[in-house]
Amino acid sequence: MPVLLLGERIYDSTLSPENKEAMNNPKIKCRMVCDKKLYRQQEIAEAISFYKRSKEYKFETNQTKEN
Repeated sequence: MPVLLLGERIYDSTLSPENKEAMNNPKIKCRMVCDKKLYRQQEIAEAISFYKRSKEYKFETNQTKEN
């Protein structure tokens, strides 16, 4: 248990005032959320292109049938 407490103190002491201000800045938080969303979309696009190029998987277009 003492090792964990020491580790937390080291982490807290290395956080600079600039980093603390950045953590509270709403513009930076918004940018981080946007970057995460873009990264996820990029991962999905890469996975889709991988499966499209794969010989084992085939995509079929779903055509809507009219009643």
